[in-house]
Amino acid sequence: MKTSTLAGGLAACIVAALSVSPARSASNAGNVTEARVRADAASGENWLINGRDFTAQRFSPLQQITDRNVSKLGLAWSLDIDSPMGLAVEPIVVDGVIYIAASLDRVYAVDATSGRLLWKADPKTDLSAMRNSWAARTNRGVAVWEGKVFVGTGDCRMIALDAVSGKQIWEAPVCVDTTQTGITGAPTVGGGKVFIGYNGSDSGVRGSVVAFDVNTGKLAWRFWNTPGDPSKGYDNKALEMASKTWSGDKWWEAGGGSVWNTMTYDADTGLLLYGTATPGHGPDFAIQTRGDRLFAGSIVAVKADTGEYVWHYHTAKHAKGYSPDAADYPGNPDNHNIVLADLTINGKKRHVAMTAPRSGVFFVFDAKTGELLSHESMSNRPKDQLSPPAGDGKPRTATGRNWWPMSFNPDTGLAYVPVHDFVEGGYGGSPVGRLLAWDPLKQQARWSIPEQLAVNSGVLSTHGSLVFHGEGTGTFTAYAATDGRKLWSIDTRSAIHSVPVSYQAKGEQYILMPVGFGASSRLFGANSTMATPESKRGPARLLAFKLGGNTPFPPTNIVVPPVPKPPVQTANAETIRRGEKAADRFRCTNCHGSHLDGSGAWILDGAIPDLRYMSKDAHERFIAIVMAGTNRKKGMPGFSDGGKNYPLVQSKMTLQDAEAIHAFIIDLQWKTYEADQKRLATQAGSSR
Repeated sequence: MKTSTLAGGLAACIVAALSVSPARSASNAGNVTEARVRADAASGENWLINGRDFTAQRFSPLQQITDRNVSKLGLAWSLDIDSPMGLAVEPIVVDGVIYIAASLDRVYAVDATSGRLLWKADPKTDLSAMRNSWAARTNRGVAVWEGKVFVGTGDCRMIALDAVSGKQIWEAPVCVDTTQTGITGAPTVGGGKVFIGYNGSDSGVRGSVVAFDVNTGKLAWRFWNTPGDPSKGYDNKALEMASKTWSGDKWWEAGGGSVWNTMTYDADTGLLLYGTATPGHGPDFAIQTRGDRLFAGSIVAVKADTGEYVWHYHTAKHAKGYSPDAADYPGNPDNHNIVLADLTINGKKRHVAMTAPRSGVFFVFDAKTGELLSHESMSNRPKDQLSPPAGDGKPRTATGRNWWPMSFNPDTGLAYVPVHDFVEGGYGGSPVGRLLAWDPLKQQARWSIPEQLAVNSGVLSTHGSLVFHGEGTGTFTAYAATDGRKLWSIDTRSAIHSVPVSYQAKGEQYILMPVGFGASSRLFGANSTMATPESKRGPARLLAFKLGGNTPFPPTNIVVPPVPKPPVQTANAETIRRGEKAADRFRCTNCHGSHLDGSGAWILDGAIPDLRYMSKDAHERFIAIVMAGTNRKKGMPGFSDGGKNYPLVQSKMTLQDAEAIHAFIIDLQWKTYEADQKRLATQAGSSR
C-alpha cells in the first residue's frame, strides 16, 4: 500500500525528513527560470509557477487523461499533512518534486511519483500579535525559482529556502510594522524577483506590493496602493493622482488596497498585474471616507522591474449599488486572480487580461494598456442556470466570487469560474456554489453546475477536454469541458478548498488534489457554508490520481464530536445581548467564525477552536485566557495584558465586557448542545 502518513511536531526551519530522489540532484532541484517557464508552457510536464505558466490560465496541455478514459482514474498515492487547519494551496511541481505550504506556514517537499516526504521546514511564525495569528492559519502556497522555495508568513516575512534541503537561505520583512498584518497568499516570481502583498484592508492596514531580489532578499521596490499622509508628500505622481479620489477626516489613516492574493507576472509585457481590496476604516474602524479611493478596489499594473505605475482600472465602480458618496464599497469587491490570453476581438488579435472580482462582474482588458474591452455580471445567465430560492423563499439573484482561481481553456475558449449565488443585498439565505463555464468573448454563460456549499475549490482544465473541481462536501469531480457532463467523481471525505494541478512524471500524467478544511474564510465566515459536519473533520491530505491507479483509498475515521454540556447560565438576557455585541466589537468573530459558527470541534493543536464546543476547563479559565492573555503565544490575544492587538482592536476590554462575552458563549453553547442532543438521539434510534 502506497499510503504515507506524516505526523510530528514543529521543527525550526530544519529538515524533518530528508532524502534526495535519484532523479534529483543538488544542481537542478527547483530549477525554475523565466526561460524554463516559457519552454515548458507547451509540454505541461511540470507546474512551475502559480497558474502553471505566465498566462496563469491553470490549463494543462497534457492529454493522456481525457474525457474518453477518465473513468479509469484511480488513486496513485496519498500523503497526510500535519496541517491543523486543512489545506488551501496550489501545489508547485518541478522535476518530480511537489512543493506546498500549509497552516502555520510550514513548507513540504514531496516526491511526485510515490508521495514520499522529502523534507519539511517550519519558519516558526510568531502568533502573539492578533493579526499575525489570524494570517498564519492559512497559507495558499509557495513559489520556486532558481533553486529556492519562497514562502510568505503570517508575521509578514518573506523566506527563501533551499529547494534541496529546506534549509533557510534568507528572510526579509515585508510589512513596515510586522505586528499589523500578515501574508496568506502565495508569492509570485518573474524577472529575477519575487513579489508579495499582504492582507489587512478590512482592518485599516495600508496595502502595498513588495519586490525582492531572489538571490539576496534585498528589497528591490515597494509600490503603495493607497496614498499616505499628504503633508509628507507622495511617493510618486500616481499616488498624488490617487489622493484626489479620497476625502474624509484623516482619510490617509483609513488604509486599504491590500493585495492578499497571488499576482500575475506577464512576461510578454514585463508588467506585474494584481487586484486590490477595499478601502479601510482605520484602527477600531473609526474613520469614514468617501470617493473612488484609488487604488483600492482596482486592477493595477506596474513595471515588474522597477515598480513604476503603468495603468489601473477601478473595477469597484461596476459593482451593483456603487456610489463614491457611500462610506463602504458594496459587496466587498476584492479583486482576484488575473488570467492572460490572446483573443481575437472584432477581428483583431488582442493580448488580454481577464478577471472576475468578488462583485461577480467578468472583465476583459487590454493587458498592456488597461483599456476596458468588455464587462458583464455573471448573474446575468439563463433561468435554468440560476440557483433555487433560499430557505426563506427569497431569490438568489446575485453572483459573487472568492479567491479560488478560475481556469481558462484555449481549446474551448471558456473560463471555468467557481462562483456562489446569494440573496441580493447580503450574504444571508444560505449562499450556494456553482461551477460556471463563461464565454469571455460573448460575455455569457455556456453551462453551469450547482453545488451544495458556497465555498469550494479552484479549477483545473486540460487539453484532454476535462475540467476538475472539488467541493466543500469532499466531492472531487471531472466534467466534460464542452458541456459540463459529469464524467468521474470520488468522495475524498475531506472538504476541498485547494487548487487541483496536473503534471507528468515517469511518462504518466497525474492529477493532484490537496484536500482538507482549509478556507481562510472559516475564520470570519459561517463554517456551515463551507463544509459539512463530516467533511470538516476529514484530514489534510495530498491525493494523486492516474489512469489505472489502484492504491486503496486511505482509511478515514471521521467522528463528529458531541457538544459538551455547558455550565449553568447565570446571566440575564440583557447581559447576553451585550456580550453578543462585545464579541463582534472585539472581533471574536474574525477568528472563531461569523456568529461563532465555527469548525465544529474544540481543537487546540494549532487550529482555531469552535467556542460552542468549549470544554469545562476552558470555561473555568475564560477570564484568564481572554483578559490576561495566558494563551497569547498560541495565537489567542489577551485584551488587557498590554500585548499588541492592532489593528483590529485598540480599545481595552473591561472585566464586564469579558463576562458578558462569556455569558453569550454559554447561551450559544446551550442552544448548540440541545440541538446536538436531538441529533444523537436520532442517530441512536436509527442504529437500533
